Amino acid sequence: MQLATASETTTLSSLIDEAKKNNPEILAYQKRVKAKEARANIEGILDDPQLKVEIEDIPGGRPFNLGDSMQTRYTFSQTLPFPGKLSLKQKAAAKEVLMAESEAKNKKLEIVTMLKEAYFDYAFLVESIKIAHEIKGIISQMADIAGIRYATNLASQQDVIKAQVELTVLNNELITLEAEKDVIAAKINSLLSRDTAAPLGEPEDIKAYRVKVTQGLSLELQKIALEKSPTLKAMEYDIQAREAEIELNKKSYYPDFMIGVAPIQRDGRFDTYDLMFSVNLPIWWGKYDNQVSEARANAEILRTSLKAEQNIKTFDVREASVKVEAADRVRTVYETTLLPQADFSFQSAKADYQTGKVDFLTMLESERALRKTKIEYIKSVVEYRKDVALLEKAVGEELEAMRLIPNNKIK
Repeated sequence: MQLATASETTTLSSLIDEAKKNNPEILAYQKRVKAKEARANIEGILDDPQLKVEIEDIPGGRPFNLGDSMQTRYTFSQTLPFPGKLSLKQKAAAKEVLMAESEAKNKKLEIVTMLKEAYFDYAFLVESIKIAHEIKGIISQMADIAGIRYATNLASQQDVIKAQVELTVLNNELITLEAEKDVIAAKINSLLSRDTAAPLGEPEDIKAYRVKVTQGLSLELQKIALEKSPTLKAMEYDIQAREAEIELNKKSYYPDFMIGVAPIQRDGRFDTYDLMFSVNLPIWWGKYDNQVSEARANAEILRTSLKAEQNIKTFDVREASVKVEAADRVRTVYETTLLPQADFSFQSAKADYQTGKVDFLTMLESERALRKTKIEYIKSVVEYRKDVALLEKAVGEELEAMRLIPNNKIK
């Protein structure tokens, strides 16, 4: 796969597709499914038949010669389990295949969620670096204004020095941000099974996505989670496998069979044969009673665990829904109120400083407030996107894929 250069845009969806194909944890779970499928195919097959050769009436003395024996018996036998045992074994194994598939889907969700969170952190750092460079330009303008006012004796040299100090502080912040960005990029590459130093392109605009999670939608998502969550599905299939084992253990009260045929060779000719039939005698019922009790107890433990997990799942969906709704309100406040106010405050302070109405420190503080507000806004968007990702993980599917949200709710 061709890697994006630093100037190209790397979309989240393309990284998710790559992770699903290359992440070693996902691949390991997929191989586990294949192993379970192979085991399920084995469970429905009879054991190998037996061949026994008996050479009888070999004369004593020397020289020893097998050809002097009076007869040779060739016994072919096959063990047959009581009807229903093989099908129950195969049923239990088939449920384990479905359980493994659900566990693989759950692992895929975990990796995708980790990738989304890392991607949003990466986007935050990239945007923070852009903001820092933008603020550097603003501070340079402030330094120029301070220099002009100092040259005309309208301001002290301290104003120019403060501007230079602010630039130095910002340069140090940029060094830290670049280092943090490289670390997050390495984390993303590791999730994709790439070289950790592989180039990662520009992230897409994470502000473009928006979804409204209403109370009604939250309840609908809880129902979907109970029906489709891979964690819950895996537990349900495990219970079904244990139920098949209960029925299989009940079959232990019934005997297995062995049938056989034995052609007999005398003087080089096959002139007679024997037929055989045998059964085992399952007389130790106490052992089988305990096996059934154990299987029932294990199934009941899983049912109780499933109920607990269902309660946790509905809580997780509700909690994530509330967080998404709250995060959406927070980012709205930044977009509609805080950002415009911070920008207006700075522009006013800059204009007032040029006319001598306020001192340089006031303008500097308004610049710092603007920078902080811009960073906190991006952080609010990142938290919003992370909360949506956690909601999707709790539900088990992406919100857009479920088609529960009107198109006008997604921007």
